[in-house]
Amino acid sequence: MPKITKIVKLPANPPKYTESKVLVYIDGQRCTLVRERTWQAMNLKVGDSIDCDELKKRENFHWKNEYSKKDKNGKNAWDKEKVRLSKVRSLINGIDTRIEAEIVGFGADSTDMIPEHPKESGKPDIEVYLRDTRAVLIYVEVTGTEVMRGDSYWIRPDKLEYAKAHPDQDVWFILHYAKPSEKYVFIKPIPGKKYTSVQKVINRSTEYYVEFSDEDASDFERFKGHLVQLLSKLD
Repeated sequence: MPKITKIVKLPANPPKYTESKVLVYIDGQRCTLVRERTWQAMNLKVGDSIDCDELKKRENFHWKNEYSKKDKNGKNAWDKEKVRLSKVRSLINGIDTRIEAEIVGFGADSTDMIPEHPKESGKPDIEVYLRDTRAVLIYVEVTGTEVMRGDSYWIRPDKLEYAKAHPDQDVWFILHYAKPSEKYVFIKPIPGKKYTSVQKVINRSTEYYVEFSDEDASDFERFKGHLVQLLSKLD
């Protein structure tokens, strides 16, 4: 079985290398670069058995593999995400009978780990369209966690980059938390604003998020009012 024979830590060197990485050699041959922030969670060291293809897969699909891990109740992150999607979809569909919220995101309505990445990172999970014409009114990215961490709301930078790259689309973020009490948070990114991401450690892996506060968020009534206003323009 192939083994890790050498590990070389490489510091960030912008603009080409924006973050620290680890160069891994297997059986004396250069294999691949691994992000230091994901390497720390792989629990691998010199002498451990692994082939190059497997290491590349672990790096490429690190977060998908993490989300596939089951908790003590036998549920993984995809199971919990499906619950969030269903709740948000029902919430939106209850606003007006003229609209329909449809789950369209890459693998968004599946609990299976899909071993590939979407063609466009950050594309929203839900399209809200008019039932009679199927014209899309808004796009909704659903996120959140079962238990809210801290007192801020976390959104991945690639999700915000999608909204920035598609100014013609009315993109909203709806965060759902199940505990300690059920909570919905509505966030509309500000066009042209530069958001700064921070590092968050989750199960020994480090991920980047943009933090939002209550001052950045809207409640359900404001979100509902936005949709109703869009509908009124069509009357």
